[in-house]
Amino acid sequence: MFHEIYAASNFINMALLLMLIYLFLQDFRKVRSSFTLGLVIFAVVLFINALLSCPSLLYLFSGYEACPYEPYHAAASVFETIALVVLLYISTR
Repeated sequence: MFHEIYAASNFINMALLLMLIYLFLQDFRKVRSSFTLGLVIFAVVLFINALLSCPSLLYLFSGYEACPYEPYHAAASVFETIALVVLLYISTR
């Protein structure tokens, strides 16, 4: 059960991060500020983190087995999803 929650929230996080990267790049093209560039870099790093920590990818490439800490990873990923939704909402206003 936690594996599915973790995988679903990670895929949602990757989609949200792609939207944020797109928005931040649009802003950077208009403003050309170092702060906006920092937001782009931050979102890209978070996207890479979500991509590399996705349990489905780990299962496909390394024979992933259930981890005893998976409920905690799933909870952290869900909280990250909530934070990204808030950030996306604020960024689009």
